[in-house]
Amino acid sequence: MKRQGSVLSFVIGFIFVLTFLTGTSLGQEAKYPNKPIQVIIPYGPGGTHDIAARIVDGQLQEILKVPIIHVNKPGGGGVIGAAYAKEQKPDGYTILYGGLTVVVELPIVTPNSPYKTEDFIPIARVTYGALVLSVKKDSPLNSLEEFIKAAKKDPGKISLGIPGIGTSQHLVAKLFETEAKIELNVIPFKGDGPAITALLGGHVQAVITGITSITPHLTSGEVNTIASSGLDRHAVFKDVPLFKEKGLPEVAIYSWTGPFVPAGTPAPVVKILSDAYRDAANHPSIVSLLEKSGTTPGYLSSEEVKKLIPSEYSKIFKAAKAAGLIK
Repeated sequence: MKRQGSVLSFVIGFIFVLTFLTGTSLGQEAKYPNKPIQVIIPYGPGGTHDIAARIVDGQLQEILKVPIIHVNKPGGGGVIGAAYAKEQKPDGYTILYGGLTVVVELPIVTPNSPYKTEDFIPIARVTYGALVLSVKKDSPLNSLEEFIKAAKKDPGKISLGIPGIGTSQHLVAKLFETEAKIELNVIPFKGDGPAITALLGGHVQAVITGITSITPHLTSGEVNTIASSGLDRHAVFKDVPLFKEKGLPEVAIYSWTGPFVPAGTPAPVVKILSDAYRDAANHPSIVSLLEKSGTTPGYLSSEEVKKLIPSEYSKIFKAAKAAGLIK
């Protein structure tokens, strides 16, 4: 009995020391987050999602007090990165920086999509913005009217870069072709960044990208942006006309970006992340950086995005069907 009592005392003492050192009690997990968080960006560097994620996450890691590691996983218009994120443990340590294109549109237009919209929980909407048609500064197609005229003269000759099949940019391209009654040579790339690089290198004659991606080149004068899918003119680039102003009313779509986590992530973790993204996205310095990047800050909470998604799904489904992306 004496020996058993000594063993018991030793075990209790060991547990006490272990609890003291780890700062947790038996059966209680360490407070979230307590290790680095990886953010999956399903496009290459330099695109709308990449820029927005890196801007806001700079403040996010200050709030959460853990490192934020960005991992670019481009391919399939965003499908590869999203599919990877879906398969990760739903513990809040893997975030998909997606949005309308990745989580809502791609499952609609991608045959045998490896994921559904319901496979992700929205954390927040961070930004929204228009998709724009741009050409190099020395292009003879320096207005939408000239672009359409040239496309009608030589069907299929004008090469148009987009960041992937099934993206919102692809949808806008198809709606543009349908509404303007033209045919373009649409070439997919692994994100806005590579598409813009191809434009600057003279490998394509035009691109449709997020306005955030093209802003540095528009500001420097390297490109001329000739039309926007916005519902209203951009607050900074007021000279860029809208497709709808040029007689193409169906080419009127905003895209948006924000973080998601795999379905099954605990509600307390979702709330911590949503609150943290709220504080990060609304921080004055972050708002300023986002605006300078060309996008529009537009924070919505997890619950607000959940309410938004059904109407967005319906709108995208209708537009994708009209554009011939689904049967």
